[in-house]
Amino acid sequence: MRPAETKISPFQLAMLLIPGIGSTAILGLPGTTATFARQDAWMAPLVAFPASALVIWLCGRLAARFPDETFVEYAPKVLGRIPGKLCGLLLFWYFFHLDAAISREFADFLVAAAHPRTPMVLAVGLAGFAAAVAVRHGPEILARLGELFTPGAVVLLLVIVGMAYSSTDANLLKPVLENGLRPVLASGLITQAFTGQVILLAVLLPSVTRRDQGVKASYAALGVIVAALTLVSIVSLSVFGPITDKFLWPFFKVARIAKFGQVLARIDPLVIGFWVGGSCFKLAVHLYAAVVTFAQVFGLRDWRPLVFPMSALVSAYAAGHLQNFVEHGHMLAYFWPPYTQFFQLVLPAVVLIVAAIRGVGVRVDAKR
Repeated sequence: MRPAETKISPFQLAMLLIPGIGSTAILGLPGTTATFARQDAWMAPLVAFPASALVIWLCGRLAARFPDETFVEYAPKVLGRIPGKLCGLLLFWYFFHLDAAISREFADFLVAAAHPRTPMVLAVGLAGFAAAVAVRHGPEILARLGELFTPGAVVLLLVIVGMAYSSTDANLLKPVLENGLRPVLASGLITQAFTGQVILLAVLLPSVTRRDQGVKASYAALGVIVAALTLVSIVSLSVFGPITDKFLWPFFKVARIAKFGQVLARIDPLVIGFWVGGSCFKLAVHLYAAVVTFAQVFGLRDWRPLVFPMSALVSAYAAGHLQNFVEHGHMLAYFWPPYTQFFQLVLPAVVLIVAAIRGVGVRVDAKR
């Protein structure tokens, strides 16, 4: 079954991308960016927006040239069979590695925040199994799950922000740009590693009923993600100030202190529940991308038999490739940002440039 044979609407694509990219970044990213930019860390998502929008533009132009085909299908037509297959294999590795990182981040948080006596391997395995069950039913099911999950998650985020308002102090966001732009740009590069995950469109766009509307919906989804990350960073920084970078998951701490008078308080168990749902959903979306990419690289018609074996491999790699969550956090802050730029920006840009030079594919201008 090819992605083009399954269809989702542009709105469903947006509902799939928002939690499929932003769910794991909400709790922990403000602490990582605050390490570099301090009180200016709230600017990081805004700095990351142009590069992430460029990723969407690249995927959209490639999809216009090669309708109903994924990156792995058109890369050999552009670059030649062996270089194209190699690029497809590299994209598969990115999705596989990212999926393992998501799985490990999910397990580390769950063990640290809620179940300290639960073996991390068990948490990884259960999340992988849940994701595989969803992926086995195809992108339509993932899109419908996104429609159910995303509105509730957005409402919960706004509720937490409103309940934490009495604990915020806007003066903690000053002075603005105290150390210049360089720390903000560094934190923006870290954020781009998350928002640049819109490279998922290289696999998902063939499944969208109206491609042009799907690209527009992707820009809208990116805007929502950037706005949410900016808001979360502002609230975290205005609550904890200079000690924000000391917390692994600052916004989770915000949820713990947020309250509405004497009526409503300590809603952090609800946050844990949404974190579990959002992380498993993100795990499923990237597992789908990894499985489809792998199947197409090796010319397999049906990707579904690969889902459970691939999930097992992702879980095994997630459990074994890092010692602990401190090492994982260090990897996300220092290694991951430059590493992901190659897959998110360089690969699609090279294929698009070569396709334009060689005149391969449908001429984009002719479609207008």
